[in-house]
Amino acid sequence: MRPRGEWTAAPGTCTFRAMGRSRSKHFLRSGPAVSPIPAFFLYGERLQAPNERLIHVETIAARSKLHDWTIQPHRHRDLHQILLLTRGRAEVRLDGSTNKLNSPIAIVVPPGIVHSFAFQIDSVGLVISFAPRLARDLAAPSGGLIEVLGRPGATALHRRSLAATDLGRLGQMLLREFGRSAPGRHAALRGLLGALLANLLRLLVDTAPESTAAGRPARELVARFRALIEERFRTRDTLSCYAVGLAVSEATLRRACLAELGQTPIELLHLRRLVEAERQLRYTSMPVAQIAYYLGFDDPAYFSRFFTRQMGVSPRAFRARDRSDLQRSAGE
Repeated sequence: MRPRGEWTAAPGTCTFRAMGRSRSKHFLRSGPAVSPIPAFFLYGERLQAPNERLIHVETIAARSKLHDWTIQPHRHRDLHQILLLTRGRAEVRLDGSTNKLNSPIAIVVPPGIVHSFAFQIDSVGLVISFAPRLARDLAAPSGGLIEVLGRPGATALHRRSLAATDLGRLGQMLLREFGRSAPGRHAALRGLLGALLANLLRLLVDTAPESTAAGRPARELVARFRALIEERFRTRDTLSCYAVGLAVSEATLRRACLAELGQTPIELLHLRRLVEAERQLRYTSMPVAQIAYYLGFDDPAYFSRFFTRQMGVSPRAFRARDRSDLQRSAGE
């Protein structure tokens, strides 16, 4: 039930004057809970607090071979992933959409997207994972790249078109650089990743069917919504407020998010708050109650329940476990 009061809206703004005691915590309770699909840092690895500079590169075989070449449904809260399959076949599931493709294949997995893979035995390729902040920085100068990275998809590539790019060579250079421990390693990884993403953008633009243009308004709306979340996720704005800021109805926003990402607007908002909660618990000494207020919760107890429901551990236990892991790593 919406609290009694009055909405005041202007282009790009939305405020609420409440009559009586604030009931903003109900805003955070609205909408379905985040999917129970398991979330990992990398597949099979326990969640970690985000590293905004992260780039991780490994072969498809390195992890898939350990699981009989089958990766079960899961999601990553704070990672983009690009998979490049150069030999073999794969069954790719992205938020309920299934494709069986022969190599070469490019697979784009945005943060939060539920995905699974069944690879042909001895398939060859790379998995490149990187942080959303890094993705935004690299995509800023390249028109269309942020749109490509934000849209889940699996695309069979033309071998002739692939051979005309530097994608394969850049992938191998990334893998080799990732395995090094040398001065300038991160700068080299960042530069190589930027070049690889630019080559991927050209390939996907060339192979995209003409019908994809019809979905562009929804993709643009979701991109604007995610940008608005970055600005406002610590406020107590409701989804109605976000819709006003985007000049669309809540129903339109919901349809666009489900169509493009397979998640509802409230799930995306909850996910961003959860990522920030992990970051604050790891990198600051703020009390849990102060973190709750910082994230826009007016009830620290509800914040603790929200965090525990999503992470399977309370905020205090998460912080204690993380510090214990850090101390153990320092002693090795």
